[in-house]
Amino acid sequence: MRQKYPGEWILFLVSMIAASGWFFSKFAMEEFPPIGFMGARFTLGFCLFLPFAYSQLKQLSRSQIIQACLVGICYTVNISLWTLGLIYSQHLGEGAFLFSLSMLIAPLVSWLFFKDKPQKIFWVSLPIAILGLTLLAFGRGQLYFSLGSLIFLVSSIAAAIYFVLNNHFAQNIPVLSLTTLQVGVVGICCSLYSYFFENYPPTFSPSIWGWFLASLLLATNGRILLQTLGQKHCQVSTAALIMVLEPVWTCILSMLIFNEIMTWVKGMGCFCILLALLIYRLPRLRSSK
Repeated sequence: MRQKYPGEWILFLVSMIAASGWFFSKFAMEEFPPIGFMGARFTLGFCLFLPFAYSQLKQLSRSQIIQACLVGICYTVNISLWTLGLIYSQHLGEGAFLFSLSMLIAPLVSWLFFKDKPQKIFWVSLPIAILGLTLLAFGRGQLYFSLGSLIFLVSSIAAAIYFVLNNHFAQNIPVLSLTTLQVGVVGICCSLYSYFFENYPPTFSPSIWGWFLASLLLATNGRILLQTLGQKHCQVSTAALIMVLEPVWTCILSMLIFNEIMTWVKGMGCFCILLALLIYRLPRLRSSK
């Protein structure tokens, strides 16, 4: 089975690593200033990518560099909001499903920015996602979102804008150099903000460095490497379908680690969002087959 579907098994593992990354980051930020943590994480990630991308970077035109940096700024906004969501929320399962809505917000952004009309199936999945969002809001018996959940919802919009711009500019810029510049922009912007506006503790406990390395090596560079390897041996539509599982694993881990309470109303909300994502992806899976 594993030899027959190597790409699928790798991406299944990637979805679990992606979910674990939420918790690696949250535990690391118990001592690290949040934006400073992202600055250090992405700056080191940039240093790891740079030797492999250097030859491509030298061949980029000025306009390509500007475009890549623009996408990097959008990524900075996205990752900063996501980081604040981690800080202010103990309901990471709910936050993961809210963040996953970026996949359904992206077609609307693409329609607004580049006049790309969404497929017909999108209009089927959108009401189901809205129903799921409403059920999540009523999960505590009243129409209410915590501050952390609201930040995750806003970050899903920022993520959708980033995805659309990244997909648009990736057509003309090599993937490795585009990724390297994006990671570098995030590292520089977050590090500068942290230097001027955040405070650092005099010392860090050894366990925090363990969470930091796990976040860097596993959830960032390792995840990107495995995802690239998995997609090489797997159809794009199938890969996207497997990665939809990330909020499911995040929700399960949040219930196990933080004892997050999942009422039946919230559970139905998460199910509706997952169903909407699957409905939106399934036609592409069928067409690829």
